[in-house]
Parts: sequence; structure tokens; C-alpha cells
Amino acid sequence: MSNKNPYELRYDILVMAKEMADKHYDTQAQLAWHAAELYKENADKALEAWEKYIPKALSPDEIKKNAQDLYTFIMNKDSVKEQSW
Repeated sequence: MSNKNPYELRYDILVMAKEMADKHYDTQAQLAWHAAELYKENADKALEAWEKYIPKALSPDEIKKNAQDLYTFIMNKDSVKEQSW
């Protein structure tokens, strides 16, 4: 168990939310590049694929909302149930 204060925990959760957003963006961007590469012989189809798959960057407010959702999940003791594997 860690002895972090509430500010440190909130910071860690915010970092976690940003890392999740960054990973999602990177995955979607790789998909967009791959789709565009598939159509490199046809510029119109490549542009269409690019526009379809390129993600929009998340705003700080969206990252904050994701962090709040994570914090709510973590603080909800009922959401954690023991698994019998």
C-alpha cells in the first residue's frame, strides 16, 4: 500500500488518463497511416481513408473527464469484486 497524499493520487490518475488518451491517439494514427498506405496508388482513396481514420486530438477537458471517470471508478469500492480464477 502506498502512502501517497490525495494530490499525488489525483496526479497519478491524471497521468494515467493522459497516457490512455495518448495510446488511443497513437493507435488510431497508425491505422490512418496504414489505410493511406494501402491506397497510395489512388490519391482520392488515400485521402478518404486518411480523413476517415485520423483521430482528433483530445482536449485538456476531455482528458480531465477521463481522469475523473478513473477516479470515480477507483473510489467506488463496490466496483471491485474478488475474482475466482
